[in-house]
Amino acid sequence: MKNLIKHITFILLLVSVSACNTEYLDPNSTLEPDVVNNTDNLIELLNGVQKRWSSDRSGAVYTYTSISGLNTGELRLLNPGNLGEAEIDLGGNNVNGGNELLINIWTNIMLCRKEATTVIEAADVATDDTQIANSLKAYGLFYRALSHGTLIQYFEQFPLEIIENGTFSTKTIVLDNAIADLTEAKSYINSGLSTSVTAGVFDSVDLENSVNALLARFNLMNGAYLAAIDAANEIDLTVSSTWEYDASVPNPLAFWFGSQNVTQAKDLTFGLPSDLLPDNDDERVSFYVTAEDLNAANPDYQAVGFFLNNLDEIPVYLPGEILLIKAEAYAREDDLTNAVIELNKVLTKTAATDAFGLGANLPAYAGALTKEAILDEIYRNRRVELYLTGLSLEDSRRFNRPGATAADAERNRDYYPYPNSERDNNTNTPDNPTS
Repeated sequence: MKNLIKHITFILLLVSVSACNTEYLDPNSTLEPDVVNNTDNLIELLNGVQKRWSSDRSGAVYTYTSISGLNTGELRLLNPGNLGEAEIDLGGNNVNGGNELLINIWTNIMLCRKEATTVIEAADVATDDTQIANSLKAYGLFYRALSHGTLIQYFEQFPLEIIENGTFSTKTIVLDNAIADLTEAKSYINSGLSTSVTAGVFDSVDLENSVNALLARFNLMNGAYLAAIDAANEIDLTVSSTWEYDASVPNPLAFWFGSQNVTQAKDLTFGLPSDLLPDNDDERVSFYVTAEDLNAANPDYQAVGFFLNNLDEIPVYLPGEILLIKAEAYAREDDLTNAVIELNKVLTKTAATDAFGLGANLPAYAGALTKEAILDEIYRNRRVELYLTGLSLEDSRRFNRPGATAADAERNRDYYPYPNSERDNNTNTPDNPTS
């Protein structure tokens, strides 16, 4: 990770500031002026946002993967002494606003959002160079949109304004806001990013392709299918964009899976029901999950793929997600011919032709040419291709799979209660969802 010691030193400085000023841990607080008064510090702040997002057990990557994975049957709990994960695994009324994972995902994503907003608002003050300022804004807008579009997958609403007692906004409004941020970021990218900014930020995230990937993802979630297709068509699927790790900042999922004390892969079903199980010849299954003895009565399944080694990079998005976004968007627009074309690109994709070595290597789709059947196949492939990406809960709802209160439930909650840390400090916090 480029200039790691320098970046960690800056992050430790921020932590030391927070130790003296407890407002730093308040998502509505502002940073000290000397942190935001020049472009170098804003670049370091962006790197701090990426670290907060991608690393540690309290970070976004660990929490959203664990919450969605335990909810939808991707993961199993190893040790019920991990109370936060245990409650998420049980689901239903066992989860309340005091849950550790919910507090962590809410607090840390809100802090990422706040720090990204700080960069956006300080950029024009920190420099007179328009290109540098707009480049800083592009990164800040990306992280703010990522924060909004991710958190709304777990909670029915949340406040968009960074103020005390902020009013909560619905999912549609939140996604509209994220899409607007990404559209603005895209305009700055198209005008050309300053090398003085791109040379300073962690370079494992390909900003242009990642912005388009989020535009495709969030437009799909928001029902804007043609816009999702347009964004997906602009992505170079040969380019990888990842969260990068090293010995001092390890892959949090690999680290905790490796502990054999919290969670692990549940089985080879990927949380799918019996009528949608992965094909026996699907090579993605062994890419993601293995066991020392797969023929044992009770195999000890282990997550591999992007989660085996502490140095493994985790994709920001997968090429297969982009193809499946197009397939789903076409299907929901009743263009079944193009839906099957895109679906087949995923089914027939081989490890050798994928940027991350992930391929099903299956025959083309031979099922019924109906909207329902094609969407079922797309859902099956999303659950396998996008294993442990944190998208399974949103997917389960969007495809109208049996919800938490159904007799044949495929998820143990539909949405989560708001953390007590928010409810205790915001009188506008809505009632918790019933399921």
